[in-house]
Amino acid sequence: MQSFFNTPVLPSLPPSVYMAGLVAFVVAAVLVLTKRWHGQFSMDPLVGVQKTHLNPTPRIGGVAIVVGVCVGYLFASVERQAILGVVLLAGLPAFVFGLTEDVTKTVSVQARLLATMASGVLGWWLTGVALTAVDVPFIDPMLS
Repeated sequence: MQSFFNTPVLPSLPPSVYMAGLVAFVVAAVLVLTKRWHGQFSMDPLVGVQKTHLNPTPRIGGVAIVVGVCVGYLFASVERQAILGVVLLAGLPAFVFGLTEDVTKTVSVQARLLATMASGVLGWWLTGVALTAVDVPFIDPMLS
């Protein structure tokens, strides 16, 4: 019989995964703590249809994710670096347009959608991997 104290607390994942998560968390915390310096560019207003925050909140959380993935890439095995390199490269259009919108608040929804679609197409072009079914009626015929 296995006791609670013999059970691992964290799943057995490569150290690069933990490094990426830790760095992303720290960068996100730093962004929140330093909002007084970048807030005039990066804060989300409280008024709007989809606004749920009680206090102004930085919109640039994607920076923390990208920095975390970059750190994960640096500490990953060669096999995982190949995958993360493609993820970083393919995600670049979506990240750049999203960050530009977060800072300038001038990028249209259509431009961000097209950039995100370009990221998806770039990912497919680089890997040859495509989503062909999601088991949702009316969606699967469009994917095929």
